[in-house]
Amino acid sequence: MTTETAPPDLRMTSDVGRYTIARSFEVTARSITAFAGGVSDFNPVYFEDDRPGGLIAHPGMVFSWQWNSRFTPDVEYPLELVRRGVHAWVDVQFERHAREGDVISSQGQSVAVKQVKPGVLSAQHFTFRDSQGETIAIMDTGGITRGAELDGDEAEIASAPPLPQRSTESGEPVWSTTFPIDPQAPHVYTECADIWNPIHTERKVALAAGLPDIILHGSANILIALREVINRSLDGDPTRVRRFAGQFRGMIIPGTDVTVNALEARDEGDREIVFYEMRNHLGESAIANGVVVAS
Repeated sequence: MTTETAPPDLRMTSDVGRYTIARSFEVTARSITAFAGGVSDFNPVYFEDDRPGGLIAHPGMVFSWQWNSRFTPDVEYPLELVRRGVHAWVDVQFERHAREGDVISSQGQSVAVKQVKPGVLSAQHFTFRDSQGETIAIMDTGGITRGAELDGDEAEIASAPPLPQRSTESGEPVWSTTFPIDPQAPHVYTECADIWNPIHTERKVALAAGLPDIILHGSANILIALREVINRSLDGDPTRVRRFAGQFRGMIIPGTDVTVNALEARDEGDREIVFYEMRNHLGESAIANGVVVAS
């Protein structure tokens, strides 16, 4: 009797405890306005650069900082593993929101690895600090390497704190909005956010990966939903956001409609919690179990 094992280029060795490179990013008016424009978020706090105190950084800029500090040059990953990676979930907590003039350093650490049915689930913890060393925000995020096999033991050294849970799973949405995603949205977001993966912008690459077309970035999806929550439930004030989270599920095809639903809004006195979801043009879940915690 023989036991089947994954080929070498589909076996993953645990890197729990290892840190990524550290990088610093200057928060400028140009970077703020470009990022906000990349998700069609035209809130004046990201564009009126003559306002007292300067511009407020878009909360989604943490994705750009994370993406560009995710590298571990001392570890070589087979290309096939890289190609099979998909974003699974994200949870971001803010101590304060970055502003124009800040210099933000970003570094991540691998904190968990686990074998699951679709492949290997891995989690990372990123910390974003200002030039005084004070924490601006933290990001816990995870992904699945489809079809991979863990070479070694499962491990976990840290995890995000539990998220608030909905009071009920039934009832009509607090609000619902449906709108189109521009056909060029992935190309605009890629350049404005400095987050590039060719499955989002090059159709032949997307088709070769088994996708029906180019798809919008998962981070863009969740930020479009966050935009709607801020504008509709938080008086258009992004600085009220203390935490946002969501799970990446289905695909958003550029040129189609999406729907964002606020499933519940709960006032707990010192904080407000909005539970949301995003669905694609087929009614399939794109962002599930979305939560925004606000002051």
